[in-house]
Amino acid sequence: MLAYLIRRVGYGLLTIFAVSVLAFLIIQLPPGDYVTSYIAALESQGDEVSAEEAQALREYFGLGQPAYIQYFKWMSQIFQGNFGISFQYRIPVTEVIGERLLLTFLLALGSLIFIWVVAIPIGIYSAVRQYSFFDHFATTLGFTGLAIPDFLFALVLMYVAWDWYGF
Repeated sequence: MLAYLIRRVGYGLLTIFAVSVLAFLIIQLPPGDYVTSYIAALESQGDEVSAEEAQALREYFGLGQPAYIQYFKWMSQIFQGNFGISFQYRIPVTEVIGERLLLTFLLALGSLIFIWVVAIPIGIYSAVRQYSFFDHFATTLGFTGLAIPDFLFALVLMYVAWDWYGF
């Protein structure tokens, strides 16, 4: 059992490493560097960026160094809790995440409570009245709900809310 657990943890760490390398490579794919893309986005909004600021950003991100050194610098910053500056909001990414974390937690908690309030009574009723019409209906509805992709169900709910209630 211990060998299995060690193997699973090892596979998990290997997967995290592979995903981080893939994410880093995707960031590196566009032509030029991401500071050039960032400066172009700022200039399209009417902001001015001096050559000194651009060079300071390139040095901060280590863009003059080989890709593997950039990767290890990027990962070391992440392990220290420094996710960098949001290019869109121009504030630290930890602040952007922090602002949204409480609402995300409350939404997940509300969903969990709703699921428990609905699912537990249906499950108890289906267990007590096994093979009844309601049991078959609830089972079919449950499997249908699992089969429908979440994004599609959300789009249908948005359309219904807009069509029926004008939201």
